[in-house]
Amino acid sequence: MRKFGWISLIASTILLGADRVELVGTHADMNGSTAYAGGNPVMLYQDQIMSAEEMFYDKNTTIVEAKGSVNVFKANQYHVISDYARYDLTNDKRYSKPYYMYDQVGDTWLSTEEAEACGNEIDLSSGAVSGCDSTDPLWKIRFSSANYDTEAMWLNLFNARLVINDFPVFYLPYFGYPTDKTRRSGLLIPSFGWSNAEGFYYQQPIYFAPHNWWDLELRPQIRTSRGEGIYADFRFIDTPSSQGSIRVGYFKEQGAYAEKNDLANIKHYGYDIDYRHSAPLREWFGLDLAGESGLYIDGAWMNDVDYLNLQQSNQMQNVTSTQVMSRINTYYSSEDNYIGAYFKHYQYLNLQSNDRTIQTLPSLHYHRYLENLLDDVLLVNVDAMATHYYRPDGKRAVQGDFTVPLVMQTSLFNEYVDASYTMNASSKVISFYGNPYSEDTGRYEQGMYAKLDHTFALSSTLVRPYESYTHAISPSVSYTAAGTRRYSGYYETFHSNKECVAGNTKPECEFYTLNEPSDTLSLGLNNYLFEDGKQVLADRLSQTFRFDDAGSYYGELQNELEWQIAKAVSFYNQTSYHHDRNRITKEQNSLRYNDGTVITGISHYYTDQLVNNQTAYVSYWTADAAYQYNRNYRFFGSVAYDYRADLMKTSEIGFIYSRRCLDVGLRLVQNRRPILTNANANDSVDDTYIFITIILKPVGGSEFNYKLSSN
Repeated sequence: MRKFGWISLIASTILLGADRVELVGTHADMNGSTAYAGGNPVMLYQDQIMSAEEMFYDKNTTIVEAKGSVNVFKANQYHVISDYARYDLTNDKRYSKPYYMYDQVGDTWLSTEEAEACGNEIDLSSGAVSGCDSTDPLWKIRFSSANYDTEAMWLNLFNARLVINDFPVFYLPYFGYPTDKTRRSGLLIPSFGWSNAEGFYYQQPIYFAPHNWWDLELRPQIRTSRGEGIYADFRFIDTPSSQGSIRVGYFKEQGAYAEKNDLANIKHYGYDIDYRHSAPLREWFGLDLAGESGLYIDGAWMNDVDYLNLQQSNQMQNVTSTQVMSRINTYYSSEDNYIGAYFKHYQYLNLQSNDRTIQTLPSLHYHRYLENLLDDVLLVNVDAMATHYYRPDGKRAVQGDFTVPLVMQTSLFNEYVDASYTMNASSKVISFYGNPYSEDTGRYEQGMYAKLDHTFALSSTLVRPYESYTHAISPSVSYTAAGTRRYSGYYETFHSNKECVAGNTKPECEFYTLNEPSDTLSLGLNNYLFEDGKQVLADRLSQTFRFDDAGSYYGELQNELEWQIAKAVSFYNQTSYHHDRNRITKEQNSLRYNDGTVITGISHYYTDQLVNNQTAYVSYWTADAAYQYNRNYRFFGSVAYDYRADLMKTSEIGFIYSRRCLDVGLRLVQNRRPILTNANANDSVDDTYIFITIILKPVGGSEFNYKLSSN
C-alpha cells in the first residue's frame, strides 16, 4: 500500500508542468488525495529544499504543509526556519509561523512572528533584523511590519527602531535598503553635523543608476545658520576604452553669515571634469592605425576656494591650494613617431583676476623615437615643440623649440666602462602679439636663439655577491662643454643687457628662459645593497660644477637615501647642500615603523632657498601612529605642524571599535582651512571637529560631527 502511495504521489507532481516535486522520507502513507511523509522527510522543488519532522501533500490542491523544525533552503540566497509552513505550489503562495530567515547574500538575519509570501514578495509581521550573531546581537532594527522582494533584493521596514545592546537610539517611520551589492537608484548614507558657526548640517545623497553606462549622484545640503547648496557627480563610460566624470556645485550664503565673516562672494560655484580615453582615434573616428592614441582631461574652475570647502562636512577630506591647474592632453604614438597636443590653464584663487596669468593653449609636440645606426654605435632622435602662451591682458607669444641630440656610444675595457659622446643641437624662436597691459609699455621684437653643446660621459656598473648580500655600485661622470651660441632680436636684447636674471620680475622677462652658457661637470655615485634578492639600501649621490666667464662655482650637492633598517623599520632621506651659502637648502627625512600591530612614522620637510633674492624658509613636521590593540580595537592619531609659522595645521586622535557586524568610531580633529574674504585673499578658519561614526554591517551607517570654528 505504501509503495503504491509513493508512485501515486510522484505521478501527481508531473501535473505541475516542467517543475517536479520530489518527497523523500523514511515512511509515507496515502489517504485519498493526501500523502503523508514522516521520519524527517525532505521535499525538493525547483531550487528549494524543505525538511521537517512531518509533511502533508494534497495532490488536488498541490499544497504542502510542513510541521516541526521546518527548514527551507533556496539555492545561494536564503535559509528559512519555522515551526509551521504551508506552500501552495500552483499559485506560488507560502506561509510560515514563526519566521526566521538568514540572508546568505547580505549576511543578515530576519525574525518575525509570521510571514506570507506570493512569488517574490514576502510580507512580514513585527520582528527584528540584524547582521550580528542572532543569539546576542550587538545591534538590531525592530519594526512593526516589513516586506521583502527576493528578486529585487530590497527590504522595507516600517516604524524602524535601532537598538544597540537593548538600548533604543534612533527611530524612523520608514527605512529601506538593498540586501545585496547590486547597483541601483535610491538614497545613500546621509551626513549629519552641528557647528557653532554654521548650525545644523545635513547632506542627503540621492543616487540615480537607470543604465549600466552612467549614474548620477545629487548631494543637496543645508547648513541652518549659513546657507544651502547642492553638488552633483555625473559618471559615465561612453566607450569600452573610456570613462569620465563631471562634478558641478553651487552654494548660496545667508547674508548675515557672509557679512559677519566678510566673505568675498555670497555664492560659491564651480566644476570639475575628469575624462580618460585610451583609443579615441579608433573608437571615435574608425581609424585602424598601427599605433596607439589617447586623450586625458583634468579640468576645474571655481569662483573661490569655498567651492572646495563646502563639498563635505569634513574639510580635511578636501585638498585646497591657491593654484588650480586644468589640463587636456592628447597624443598618437606609432613605432617611430609621437605626436601630442597639451593644453594647460592656471587659476590662482588668491587673485581677484587671472587675466594676467599666462596660459599654455596649446603646446604641439613632435618626437622621433631613438634610431640605432651602425650596430647601436650611433643614436639619434628629434624633438620639436610649438607653444602658444596666451592671456587676456598683456603680451602673448608663440614659441618654437627644436632639439636634435646625436649620440655615439661604445664599451671600453672589456665592457667594464660605457663611454658616450653627445652632440646636442637646439634652437628657439619666439614671436609676440597682443597689447601690453597698462604698466608694460615696452615692445618685444621677434627672437631667435641657437646653441650647440658637447657632452662626454663615462659610467659603469659593478656587482659583487657576498654570502647573504649583494652589492652594486654605479659611478658616472659627464662633462658638458658649452659650444656655439647665436642670439638675435628679443633674445639678443636681453642677453646683452643682462636684465633678465633670476629674481627679475619685469614683464618683458616673463618669456626669457635662457641661462648663460657654462661648462658643466657632473659626478654621480649610486650604491645598492640587496639581501636575499630584496633591496635593503639605495644611496644616490650627485654633484655638479659649473664654469663660465665669471669663474667656477659649485652646484648643489644632492643625496637620496632609502634604507630598510629592519623588517619593520624604514628610513628615507633627501638632502641638498649649497656650497656658496654654506648651508643645507633642502632636507626631507621620514622614519617609519610597521609590525602589523603598531604603525607609526614621523617626517620633517625643510627648505631654505632664495626666491627673487628673498629667503623662502619652510619647516614642516608630520607624524602619525596607529595601534591595533586587538582584533576589535584600533587607536590612531596624526599631527601636522608648521614650525616656521608656529602653527598646528592639523591634528587628529581617535579610535574605532570593529566587529563583524558593527563599526563604532570617535575622532577629535583640528584643521585650518583657507577662505577668500574681502580683506585678505589668504585668510583662514580654524575648525575643531568631533566625529561619531556608526556603521551597521552590511546595512550601512552614517557619521555625525560637531564643529567649532574661529577665525
